[in-house]
Amino acid sequence: MSDDETSGRSLARAHLSQLIELFGTDGCLRISTGSSEPDPAAVTAEPEGDERT
Repeated sequence: MSDDETSGRSLARAHLSQLIELFGTDGCLRISTGSSEPDPAAVTAEPEGDERT
């Protein structure tokens, strides 16, 4: 086995590990997101420059 073959297999194993982290062994994509609740400041904030007097 040559060094090129060995490094190619190492890259393939690393790639496979990344895919398993993303999809698990059952094939379902795993996505981790932040909080699903909106930021209260963003919801209640008024747009700037929209004041009418």
